[in-house]
Amino acid sequence: MLEILLKWNRWGENPLESGIPRNITPKIFSYCKGKEVIALIGPRRAGKSTVLYQIMDNLEAAGIAEEAMLHINFEEPKLGPYLTLEGLDQLYDCYREHIFPEGKAYLFLDEIQNILGWEKWVRARSETEEIKIFVTGSSAKLMSREIATLLTGRHFSFEITPLEFSEFLTFKNIPVPKRRLPTNPSAKIKHALNVYLKWGGFPAVVLAKTGAIKEKILAEYFSDILFKDIVLRHAIRDANQLQNLAIHLFSQTGKLLSFQRIANTFQISTDMAMEYSRYIEEAFMVELIPYYSLKAAIRNRHPHKIHAVDLGLRNCVSLTNSEDEGRIVESLVYNHLRKRYGDDNIFYWSGKNEVDFVIKEKNSITELWQVVTGNLEDEALLKRELQGLQEALAIFPRAKAILVVKTMPKKGDALKSQFKGTLRALWQLLLE
Repeated sequence: MLEILLKWNRWGENPLESGIPRNITPKIFSYCKGKEVIALIGPRRAGKSTVLYQIMDNLEAAGIAEEAMLHINFEEPKLGPYLTLEGLDQLYDCYREHIFPEGKAYLFLDEIQNILGWEKWVRARSETEEIKIFVTGSSAKLMSREIATLLTGRHFSFEITPLEFSEFLTFKNIPVPKRRLPTNPSAKIKHALNVYLKWGGFPAVVLAKTGAIKEKILAEYFSDILFKDIVLRHAIRDANQLQNLAIHLFSQTGKLLSFQRIANTFQISTDMAMEYSRYIEEAFMVELIPYYSLKAAIRNRHPHKIHAVDLGLRNCVSLTNSEDEGRIVESLVYNHLRKRYGDDNIFYWSGKNEVDFVIKEKNSITELWQVVTGNLEDEALLKRELQGLQEALAIFPRAKAILVVKTMPKKGDALKSQFKGTLRALWQLLLE
């Protein structure tokens, strides 16, 4: 056990390189003083472990000794015999016996969902010892359910996502421009945005030197997420069918999702189509957003809208063409908005026309968002894109309308005469 622990800790053989700072790290570190458990959830390879290492950096800078920090990665193959509560006890006791016998310890438990009943151990230790515990996991539902069961009121949760656009620029050594510049961005920023739309924000993919390497990494990520976080965890018998369904969902990015249609396509029951889709969502591959209505019965009658969590992963495994750009940009906007408002407050709405996103606050719609990638100098296009907003404003008159455009129009007279809301350039929005 000690040999394994030496492999994964700074007081052992591993310097645990913390890499390029992430935007969320200072926020998480500000919650380190209390006894509450800190939970980091998000897709594999999005940077959860790196954020843990950056928190360790901050603790060291605050005077905490390396020996006071224990990091265990529960995906280490040699830990196979210890993936039980008894094994977790043995690892912790070994650390206390050989490395840090007394004093406040900081435990960093990576991919903790691999241990059944982990939340009981975490609660018991955090209540009976002077200890601060950080956990990470790659399943939204399992982590949320387990945390809610025994850690309610005793934890703070943070989602670690692939890189935001500002982080992407930092990783590429491109200076982040001021947020509200009135002009169009530089050619370098425009190029970076197009690269971001194609390859997404997984850190290792962003840092990879060639497209071939990026594709290989993304293909491996897709396989790992599919098999480790879905097939093995949920004992799926037909892995090929699940894989094909996941690829199908990625190809539907920005479209309405009918579980009945999926069932017909894959010749499975509607319940199984819904179950598999939820598993894929829980593994942070896609997000399913509902239709807006205060009445659950009405919401349930409408299909969900699907958005990819990482566009690079989506583009790697699904067939794409030029017509996908609008839907891809829409997914990028959604991923930005959910960090601001939370996924429980974002819906789509449709009447005769559709509004891409509506934002709910206290049972009222406060914002209407429409995403446009075409040329707004085209009067017909502009009229068509504004119809959904105008229809929704008649129903939600107190809401604020926001139009997001990939390219700002050179002449805005037609736009000003027809649109009374707020205009946002995509690159500006992503840097807010």
